[in-house]
Amino acid sequence: MSNHFEILNRFINSQVEMSVDELAVFNAKCEIVEFSKGEIIMKAGEPQNCLYFISKGFVKNYIETEDGGTKIYNFRMEGMQVTGYALYNYKNNLKALVNVKCIEDSVMIKVPLPVIQYVVENFKHGERLGRFMAEHHVVEMLEYIIERDSRSIIDRYNNLEEKYPNIHNRLPQRLIASYLGITPVHLSNLKKSRKISIEKNSEA
Repeated sequence: MSNHFEILNRFINSQVEMSVDELAVFNAKCEIVEFSKGEIIMKAGEPQNCLYFISKGFVKNYIETEDGGTKIYNFRMEGMQVTGYALYNYKNNLKALVNVKCIEDSVMIKVPLPVIQYVVENFKHGERLGRFMAEHHVVEMLEYIIERDSRSIIDRYNNLEEKYPNIHNRLPQRLIASYLGITPVHLSNLKKSRKISIEKNSEA
């Protein structure tokens, strides 16, 4: 079995119990695909007929603003699934709400909507898995909005580091600043003040 599918299967079994035979059938219906850095794999407003699982790489979910800029809503890395925030109903080809762009060369497993429907209708715990895979990002989007509106920048910065280990060595600082809703200069000052705070605490 491809190592890519081994990673996917561990992810699936962390959410719902599936037999070896069920996993084999599921894997056979999916496809390993590769994307280059800078490639857009989903566009806002276009039909979204699949989701992806990242085996290797880093992507961002974002929208284009009226002033020609971008607003990042999320990052995805190894061991995470990717959608355009539209898959809350596996029976319908819905339009993506955000763009999805590769920040690094990436290897993913493509899961078409009909495959999710097949799992729901034929696997013992398929409905639970299908619901999770189809709705997870919608819940995540709500959590992002709540965090953005209720948590301090430093808390959000700390949560970002916890959720995406080594993110500062993999992504340009301007992308992290965009996600936090601050300028790169503000982010630089935040990192400096945080470092000073950590050093003082370690000396205490």
